[in-house]
Amino acid sequence: MNLYDKYVLLYRYYEENNILETLLKSFNYFASEEITKIVREIGEVSPRLTPPGITEVKLKFERAWLGKADYTEREGISRVIYPNEARIRNITYSGPVYLEFSVYEDGSSKGKYVVNIGRLPIMVRSKYCNTYGLSEEELVEVGEDPNDPGGYFIINGTERVLVLSEELSTNRFYVQMENTSVKARGFLLAESLTAQYPHIIDLMKDGLLYLSFERYKRVPLILVIKALGLEKDAEIARFINEEDNFEETYINLLEFADVTTQKDALLKLANRLRLTGSDEIKIEKMKGILETKLLPNIGMGNSYNLLKAYNLCKMARKLLLLVHRKIDEDVKDHFMNKIVRTPGELMRELFRVIVRTVINDAMYQYDRLVRRGRIPQYTSIFRSKIFTERFESAMGTGVWTRERMGVSQTLDRTNKLSVLSHLTRVWSSIEGEAELLEARMVHGTHWGRLDPIETPEGKNTGLRKNLAIFSKISFEEYDKEEIIEVLRRIGLKIVS
Repeated sequence: MNLYDKYVLLYRYYEENNILETLLKSFNYFASEEITKIVREIGEVSPRLTPPGITEVKLKFERAWLGKADYTEREGISRVIYPNEARIRNITYSGPVYLEFSVYEDGSSKGKYVVNIGRLPIMVRSKYCNTYGLSEEELVEVGEDPNDPGGYFIINGTERVLVLSEELSTNRFYVQMENTSVKARGFLLAESLTAQYPHIIDLMKDGLLYLSFERYKRVPLILVIKALGLEKDAEIARFINEEDNFEETYINLLEFADVTTQKDALLKLANRLRLTGSDEIKIEKMKGILETKLLPNIGMGNSYNLLKAYNLCKMARKLLLLVHRKIDEDVKDHFMNKIVRTPGELMRELFRVIVRTVINDAMYQYDRLVRRGRIPQYTSIFRSKIFTERFESAMGTGVWTRERMGVSQTLDRTNKLSVLSHLTRVWSSIEGEAELLEARMVHGTHWGRLDPIETPEGKNTGLRKNLAIFSKISFEEYDKEEIIEVLRRIGLKIVS
């Protein structure tokens, strides 16, 4: 194939494929699917106070949706708006977000309500943008550039881009040698949470395994496993060792051989963490910690405890396999261990935080009106100004959840290539001042995914990259039951 044929092939490829397709799909998926999932995660809420004659009030959130981009004039007239008008008039290109919920008073349904909880910035050229589906002639007619690729937002007249974020993959454990010690380290994130919870398993020189999670440091791993309900030493040894015969497993089991029941393990663990109260209160506090703080990605509640115990055994086994040189340590720079977060995912994180704030404020407004002796109207307690201002502020300043900075940036409009370069830029979560040589170097798994050439000089070398022109990011979520069924068909069994 000569050079001309390669150019023709490249040209034909981009006739049928948009280089920014991933960005647009991620926003469409967030707006059409994930905002409803988030409000359903919240489930039901109840105000602390109720009007006279009513014992209990519950609001059950059912779905949410985003409307097309529009603008309301001072006269109160709402009309369709296009991106170019938003630029010229220095306004935000956004659409209304509606929330549907049912109200129950003393167990009886009082009907469904729909309320506008605020306005969400809309990605240009997404299916919620008013330019979606228009031909070149129609775009010119409404004052839009037919060659504009979209993939960005307009906040107060300024074009802003949510930069792709490269992070270490969550909900996975990584085992590495650190000086003379061995650690298994994981960052776990439950779907309903916004903070990452580091979990670390240490192997000490005396052969004992310790687990650190959230603010609880150096907790004996075997005690935690027994407190989760996996009580028998023989079962623990079977899950950790499998076909191997690790000496460290028996050292740990022997250390806590006197702990024979789950209740004993919970009490001993509570005393070690210096929990206060009677033995029964200590046990209940310990149960709450294990159910909510330990491995939140698996689930929260008593029904997930055994599954958490099995996973801890699996990670202890992986750690011991590394100690005995049966596996290699994990390479964090391998792209298998990385995730690139798209604009839709970044907005999902922010939406989850802000919508909870709006609902908590609505409950506060309900309580405040009840104190004044008034009967609150369910559609009037939601203040849309909170949602709108917080979203605009985050996207206008780049200050995001988990104390991240620079997530949103002003789009580089120097020329068309600079626009495409900025929209496909990938920022690492590592700070530029960090002296991590390996993280800055090109890894073999970057081939076909990241462009090793387009990286700046100076402190950000190797940390600021771009997607390769043919790379795509998968972001769809798959049904867990379907995955379990596929695993079952290839011969794996669910441990019961």
